[in-house]
Amino acid sequence: ERTCEEGYTYNPAAPILKIPNDFRYTVPAFTEHADFRKYIEQFPENDSPEIFGLHPNADLTYCVKEAASLFKTLGETQPKGGGSDGGVSREDIVYEKASDLLKRLPEDYGEDEYKAKIRKLGGMTIPMNIFL
Repeated sequence: ERTCEEGYTYNPAAPILKIPNDFRYTVPAFTEHADFRKYIEQFPENDSPEIFGLHPNADLTYCVKEAASLFKTLGETQPKGGGSDGGVSREDIVYEKASDLLKRLPEDYGEDEYKAKIRKLGGMTIPMNIFL
C-alpha cells in the first residue's frame, strides 16, 4: 500500500554501507517515457543488498558462490585426456556413440514417397491413412 505513495523510498533508514552516489530508490511520479528513462539511467550499476532487506555480506556471499560456480564450470569444460596409458579419451567415446546413433537412424523422410504409398492405400479420405 505505502510503496506506491509519492515520495516513498526503498532505501533503508540507516544503511550499513553507503549506497553508490547516494541514490534514492523511489517510485517516481513522471508521466513521460523520457523522464522514466533518465531516472533509470541514474541507477547504480550494482544494487546494494540492503535495498532488498539483506545484509551487505549477502553480496559477498553471492560473489564467492558465483566465482566458485565459474571455476567449477571451467574445470568441467576442460578436455579430459585418456592419459598416457593408451586408453580411449572421453571425446573418442562420445564420437563413437554418436556414430552408432547416426547409423541407427532411419532414412531421410521422402515426402513424395510417402504420399504415393498413402495414395495406394486409398488416399487421405480413409481416416487411418491420416496417421500413417
